[in-house]
Parts: sequence; structure tokens; C-alpha cells
Amino acid sequence: MIHVQMPARLACSLFFLGGGVGIGAWAASLPALAAQNDLDKGQLGLVLLCFALGAILMMVNVGHLTKRHDCSTISLCGALVFAAALLAVPHVASAPFLAAVVFAAGAGFGTLDVSMNTDASELERRVNRHFMSSLHGAFSVGNLAGAFLVGQILANGGALTICMTAAAAVVACLAMIAMLGSRNGITPEQRVQSREARRGKLDPALRPHLLLLGAIAFLSLLAEGGMMDWSAVYIVTVFDAAESVGAYGFAVFASTMAIGRLTGDWITARTGPTALLAVSAVTCAAAVLLLIAAPNLTIVFCALAISGLGVANIVPAVFAAAGRAGGAAAGQAMSIVTTMGYAGLLLGPALLGFIAQAWSLAASFGLVCAAFLLIAVGTRTMRKTTPRAGDVKDQRTGPRDALKRG
Repeated sequence: MIHVQMPARLACSLFFLGGGVGIGAWAASLPALAAQNDLDKGQLGLVLLCFALGAILMMVNVGHLTKRHDCSTISLCGALVFAAALLAVPHVASAPFLAAVVFAAGAGFGTLDVSMNTDASELERRVNRHFMSSLHGAFSVGNLAGAFLVGQILANGGALTICMTAAAAVVACLAMIAMLGSRNGITPEQRVQSREARRGKLDPALRPHLLLLGAIAFLSLLAEGGMMDWSAVYIVTVFDAAESVGAYGFAVFASTMAIGRLTGDWITARTGPTALLAVSAVTCAAAVLLLIAAPNLTIVFCALAISGLGVANIVPAVFAAAGRAGGAAAGQAMSIVTTMGYAGLLLGPALLGFIAQAWSLAASFGLVCAAFLLIAVGTRTMRKTTPRAGDVKDQRTGPRDALKRG
């Protein structure tokens, strides 16, 4: 077997990058998919729900797979299924088959997401450094690249088939390169430690704290998913803009989110994760209100840019805190928080679609604003749910220390 000489952190970042490309291309292609299949907002919401159901089904079960297989192997399998489903989406005409293919795409992405975040948490604990934000920054860069790719193809008269083929090829190639280099620099002893971490038992005293982290992740990813999947549709529908303009609007959101995440580790070290969560949530709520009230596309793009910066480091901070709070049971802690969080990411867009169909897209974004305000409230009670380090048994890193270290 060929071995690519790269650090394990770089290999992990390639999985994040590939997943981001796939999600970015998927989100930016939704207006074209709706037009090709003559879907209204409610039907498009059902399509997104199929993606959510597939992802959540796998997310709640991937934890069992990580006890027997390397995270990199599971990530590769998830990425290849995700890529294959994206490749098939434009070629499906009937609603039942489209639902099945989108369900498979969600299952592939859900598998990839939990396994790569678990791998990232283990890498952080192994080197005792916080770099979760930069890995999620790679995901955001992928979002930007995928959206830009789709925007360019659509702007030059390309079809949805070309968009999805290009995105699927990038996702599959990045995942295979990451797999080839994923084991470089990891000793047999470290592999044993990683397996033990995923098999450890979670102390019940941690559950209230993890459930609060999961609730914050749920709200954040519900809002983030709504912005990702409906910002392009909002621009096309409300302002009667071209589909390519909608894709570029999403690209603005993704680009500022990438900038925020690539600088997030530095910011977190200086402000602390709790203060950063509160400020970010309030900033995002204000930006969404500006989006709803915007009279023209210039203001819309500014609002998307601000919200991208604000939302950037909420989820990385929460995931990093969960992994470190779990200590020897980091895998189980991460599974609880990521499953709750990505339930929001995957169910949120479908819920917003139903609200848009029943009322309006402005009402949908009003729910996004409310989610950010609830996050701000939740951060005030975060320390109250955190058990003292001495109350948690058999944990190498107490949850309070995990929050402070960020």
C-alpha cells in the first residue's frame, strides 16, 4: 500500500475539507435542483428532510463502529458514499428515487462527520493542543470552494450534472488522499490509546453538562444549516436574482465563516470560549435581523458576511469542550454532542422549508434569529451545569478545565 508522508492533523483536515466541498456544492445547487425537478419550498424541505434522516440514522450508530475500526477508515467509507450519492442526484427523475438517493447522501455525510470529529478530538488530546477551529475552518474553506465551483459552472451555462460530478470527484479524491496519509506518525501505542478512549465509560455526572453543550450545538447548527441551505434560495426568491448570484451569496457567508474559524484558535485563547460563544450568538442574531430587513442585495451580502464571522467558532468551541470534558470517554462525549448538534444542522433546513411554505422565508430566518438568542442565554448557564473536576471520576481532564483551555 502507498503511504503519503503527511502529519495526521493534515490528513484529518483533508477529510474536513472534502466534506465541506460536498456540503457547499450541495447547498449552492439546491435552487438548480428545485428548478430541474419543479419542486416548491415544501417539497424542497422534504428533500432536505431525507438528507437529515439518512445522516442522523448513521450518526447515532457510528459510535459503535469506532470501537472496532479506525476513524480514518470509517471517514473514507462515508466520504465515498456521500460522493456517489451526489453523483447520482441529477440523474434521478422520480420523487421516490430522489428521496432514496438524498437519504444515502445524508447517511454518507453523517458517517463522515462523526468519525472525522472523533478523530480530531483524539488528535487534540494526544498533542494537548486546541486546533478544532482550524479543522472546522478547513470545512468552511471547502464550503466556499464547493459553492464557488457550482456558481462558476452555473454562470457559464453548465448543468446540474456537471456541478455534482465535479463536487463528487473532489470529495472522493480528497478522502482517498487523507486515508493514505492518516496513519503517518502514529505509533502502535497511540492507536491502542485511541481505541481505549473510544471504549471508555462516561461518568453520569458529566451528562447534564454534555446535554447543555449538545443543546447549544443543536441550536447553532440549526441556524448555520438554515443559513447555508436557504440563503441562496432567499436571494433568488425574494430579490428575483439569478441562481449564480444566489450561489455567490452563500459563498460570502462561507468565506467569512472560514476566516473566522481559521483565526478562531487564536481568538479563543485570548477571550475564553464562554465569552466568545455569548458575543458570537448576539452578533449573529443582529445580523439575521439585518438580513430580514435588508432592502437590497448589498445589505443582504453584508448581513451574510457578519453572520458567517459570528457563527464561525460556536460549534468548534462546543465540540472541543465536549471532547476534553469526556477525558478517557471522549468518543462517547463527542458522540452525544455531535449527534445532537448535527440533528439541528440536518433537521433545521427541512423545518425552515416547511415554515417558508406555510408563511414566508422571512419567518424562517426569524426562527434562526431566535436560535442565536437562545444560545446566548444558554452560555450563561453553562458553568452551572459543569461538575467540579473532583466530582468526575476517572477523567484525565475535568470539563471546567476543558472550557478554560478552549
